[in-house]
Amino acid sequence: MAVNVGLDIGTNAVRAAVVNAGKGTPTLQRYGEVALPPGAVVGGEIVDEDLVKGALTRLWKTAKLPKKRVVLGIANQRVIVRRVDLPYMAEDELAESLAFQAQEYIPIPIDDAILDFIPLEEFTTPEGEPMLSVLVVAAQKQMAADILRVVQGLGIKPMAVDLQAFALVRVLFGGDINLDAVPQAVVNIGAGLTQVVIVKGGSVRFLRIVSLAGEDFSRALTDGMGIDAATAEQTKRRVGVAIEGMPTGGDGDDQARMLLTRQADALLDEIRGSIDYYLSQATDGGIQRMYVAGNGARLPHLANRLGRALNVEVSPIRMLDGDRLKVGKVGLSEAELAQAQPVLPVPVGLALWGET
Repeated sequence: MAVNVGLDIGTNAVRAAVVNAGKGTPTLQRYGEVALPPGAVVGGEIVDEDLVKGALTRLWKTAKLPKKRVVLGIANQRVIVRRVDLPYMAEDELAESLAFQAQEYIPIPIDDAILDFIPLEEFTTPEGEPMLSVLVVAAQKQMAADILRVVQGLGIKPMAVDLQAFALVRVLFGGDINLDAVPQAVVNIGAGLTQVVIVKGGSVRFLRIVSLAGEDFSRALTDGMGIDAATAEQTKRRVGVAIEGMPTGGDGDDQARMLLTRQADALLDEIRGSIDYYLSQATDGGIQRMYVAGNGARLPHLANRLGRALNVEVSPIRMLDGDRLKVGKVGLSEAELAQAQPVLPVPVGLALWGET
């Protein structure tokens, strides 16, 4: 019986899910979330270690989480993911030579990076040379060490560090390895970061981390309307963005909707640019479906505006619907679980590490 803990240290909260991934459908056994003060985590990196330690301590106490078999998720600008085409070689040979092979593709010093790779597919050049396409992942060593130090200092024992993007894909697609599948997009709109992931055949083909995210919508209201942060948060959840077109920007809700819609279009441009960049290098057709998750995806009508502007079908990742995940005695009400749906995919996907 494999029971893991997926730990997501986000911008405005720390979240953890305990998942039993034994035989049959995975079962959510525990889930907890504790808010973080502003500035404790910025851009996916820990800024105030004491505040994060305090939140993690409360999380483990209130949710009654085990401290072993923890999978820690990371996402920030110091994580680089690149698709690289290399002359074919065995995986063990590639593992030994990865630092040399990847150095021209990774914009950080190789000596300062933790490197890994995921084989994608084999192909042959027109000249008949066998090639191997791989996804190279590089994480800045000091960044990873800082996060591990905070977690391990509380007696929590991580057994793996994983990209949040990989967790999203794992929980959404599982073991789907249909090589003929068309590429699909997964967009996780957090408080401080947005992750744009392109998936084909159940594996990540492209990842870009964008600094525009949920906090920017709130900031647009505080700066544009002169209201405090709490009022801005309430207003954006109530008003949302325009499904299409641009509001006129009159008083009250009209002005708020205009400001939020402008911010939505800025984020939309970043997402469109990421998808266009992938498509410019790929030969597998356009994106037909987009899945969205994260706290920022709660913003009313944002998903609809994305779908209309990009001409794709947009669906939320809903972990608790259908037969994707069973729910055990998690200690939360149905309303509390429903409220957590947009942020469940990352910690649950982390807890499923090693299962696919």
